[in-house]
This record gives sequence, C-alpha cells and structure tokens, in this order.
Amino acid sequence: MQQEAVKKTKAANTPAVKAQNAIAVAEDFSAGGWDTEVIDTKDIIIPKILLMHPTSDMVKKGERNQGEIIKSTSGEVVAKRNEKFDVIVFEKWKEWRIMKKNPTSGRFEYVRLEAWTPENDNNPWEYTENGETYRRDKTMNFYGVLAKEAQSGNAFPVKLSFVRTSFKTGMKVADAYARALMEKQPPTRQVFKIGAELVNGKEETFFAFTAEPGEGTTPEMRAAALQWRQVVQTAKKNNAIVDHEVDEETSSSNTTSTDEF
Repeated sequence: MQQEAVKKTKAANTPAVKAQNAIAVAEDFSAGGWDTEVIDTKDIIIPKILLMHPTSDMVKKGERNQGEIIKSTSGEVVAKRNEKFDVIVFEKWKEWRIMKKNPTSGRFEYVRLEAWTPENDNNPWEYTENGETYRRDKTMNFYGVLAKEAQSGNAFPVKLSFVRTSFKTGMKVADAYARALMEKQPPTRQVFKIGAELVNGKEETFFAFTAEPGEGTTPEMRAAALQWRQVVQTAKKNNAIVDHEVDEETSSSNTTSTDEF
C-alpha cells in the first residue's frame, strides 16, 4: 500500500500532470470571466527592496539576518548576505525623502516623500518647521523586475531606492539608463547585479547597496519589463499607483543607517 501511494505521489508530480493542471487553471480563469475583469492598479502594492541592518525590526525579532535583502511586503529574501540578485530596471525618477528628528531618541524618522525638481534641487538638506527639525534626503528611484522572475514568467515590479550613502550607487544605474537612451536602446537591455556592503559610520555600522552592470537580457526578460513599464506609466498618469512605503525607517543624525539603504 505504501509503495502504491508513493507511485501515485510521483505520478502527480510528472510534467504531463503539471501541464494538465495548468490547462485546467487557464480554463477556470476564462470560464469564471476573470479574463475580462479590469484590474485596478490601486489594488496592486509594489514592494520596496530593503536592506536588513542591526536596527531593523525583523533583525531584532530574529526573523531576518543582517545584510539580507528582502521584499518589504512579504519579507521574502531576494539575496542573502554577500549574495547579489539580478534586476532589470524600466523606470527612473528622483524625489526627496522627508525625515523628522525625534527629540527623544535623536534619530530622524521617515515622514513623507516629495517631488524633486530642478527648482528645489538646492533647498537646504536640514531645516526647521514649527520648531521641529527636518531633513531632506535626495533619493534615486527605479522600478524594475527581478530577472529570475521575468525569465520564468511570473514577474512583478519592485521599487529600488538609493539614498544618502547609496545615492552614488543609484547614480551608476541612472548613468547606464541614460546612456542606453542616448544610444536609442531600451534601458532593459541589461541586468544589474544588486548587493550590499558593510560600511563603518561615525557612530554605527550599517549596510549600503552596491550595483554593477551584468549580462544582456533575454527576450523574455525584456518583454516582462516592457509589460510592467506600460502598466506603471498608465497608472502614474492616473495617479493610481501604490508603493509600499515603509514608515518605520529611521536614521541617527550623523549616520545613514536605514532599512532601505
């Protein structure tokens, strides 16, 4: 009886059975009318790629390890410490991240995001408003898809934010993005390998993003990135896009230790 059960289990995992299941699911999708249902992009939350630091809540709780890179929505690890992951970026923009100083802890805490424009590029980084101290952090942002997800056909966009110490790293990606456009090529022509390195600050140790150009993308990768770029651009025009902004990011007044660096 046990051998027969094992045989049935193995049979259920054969490629032929998996293909039949996939067809059945596709038939259900059509029969249920979901193939004609309009998706509201406000219902889609785009995860942010975060770095785990000693001060990260998930590290303190023992749920994740220092130096790991995760998705903010699910906590899924996309790269362990000293590992890299491949991403294909398809959208680029800059903005100001506004931080307010907590008078009790002395640390700056995330408040909101504001648009960056050439007109406010020279605004002071630190300022006082209603007697409270604020700081502006220029942020280089990208939307992209993970290469392994794009290749396997289940790509979903992620947001990468490069701030303060990591801003120069973001500029490397932005430079390659701009060069592709100047050469009349899509920025999705290559992957970027994103990792992290340990940095010794004045008061504490933290991790910062690293980025280096990778190999050329496959047609499947470019198609996935293009599809999501079209969705994102339409959503942005209608102000109907939702990023998963982590409101627990903090940093000390003299260092750059935050969960997204």
